[in-house]
Amino acid sequence: MKRYLVGLLVVAAAAAPAGAQPSGEAPPPPGGAAVPGVCVTIDPARDTLTEQERLAVRTLVLQAFERERLPADATGTACAETYAVTNVKLGNTVTVTIAGPRGTRTGRATTLDDLPNVYSQMVRSLVTGAAMETGGGTTDRTNVTRDQAAPRRVAADNMKYASLGYGGIVAGRVSRGGVFGGGYRRELDRIALDISMSFVVGTDDPNSDGATFAIPRLLFLLYQDPLQDGSMYYGGGVSYGFTAADDKEGDSYAGAGMQGHLVAGYEAFRSSTLRAFVQLEATLPFYTSKLDFGSGSGSRYTPTFSINLGFGWGKSNTLRVIND
Repeated sequence: MKRYLVGLLVVAAAAAPAGAQPSGEAPPPPGGAAVPGVCVTIDPARDTLTEQERLAVRTLVLQAFERERLPADATGTACAETYAVTNVKLGNTVTVTIAGPRGTRTGRATTLDDLPNVYSQMVRSLVTGAAMETGGGTTDRTNVTRDQAAPRRVAADNMKYASLGYGGIVAGRVSRGGVFGGGYRRELDRIALDISMSFVVGTDDPNSDGATFAIPRLLFLLYQDPLQDGSMYYGGGVSYGFTAADDKEGDSYAGAGMQGHLVAGYEAFRSSTLRAFVQLEATLPFYTSKLDFGSGSGSRYTPTFSINLGFGWGKSNTLRVIND
């Protein structure tokens, strides 16, 4: 494994054109003054890698900063920012900490081969401020670690769910009644894709009722606290749906077409294979409902609002990258 890390330095040196500056060093400006850049230090009292491995690690971290378009100073003589790197190896797992002016990040590699990818994600998080959890914006097709790939892809949670609730269809009056739904949710730490269906049946008034459905419904969700066991979430999406409702005069309206959805909710037990959530929804049709099921000349806009309680079950992704 030592040969792998040292080999990276040999390949980088061989690929550099003749007369080029060593990796991590910017060409000196006129007058010979050094250009301030990012410096990297490793504390041998806390780091458990060998001296040879530390040399390779320092170069890899400097190269990660350069890929984020920050100048790097391999000499350590003109430091605009200094970052301390610590690698603690236990078995085959290496826990990495990078601390400096932009904050502190902690990550984990299950093999030494994955250290360059972990450094890349941690440095990108420091430079851009993006969160390091999966889906946070620090991973791309070149730096996914072995734990995150299956193959070379980020793992995700799978959840099927059923929901019940209470809602109303607005058509000059509100037809209130039960809400029934179910679907499938595919979650990363911060984002989720939800494919589902929903039915609202307004039956509270025997003289005036309504019904609406959305099938299929596609939602995109964003979690506020992606690594916590419970988190608020927000999102939106579209569906194809049908609405039929009576107004306060007893006239019937109906329409069908594309609909927009706005949702906000709270999901609990995200670290387990069982989930529960409460969700507020607004369904906003992109059409108007016509009088007498289209035979009349009148029309009304018929949005729907509801609150739902859902229960889910599925397979959880236990992989996490720590973000301090």
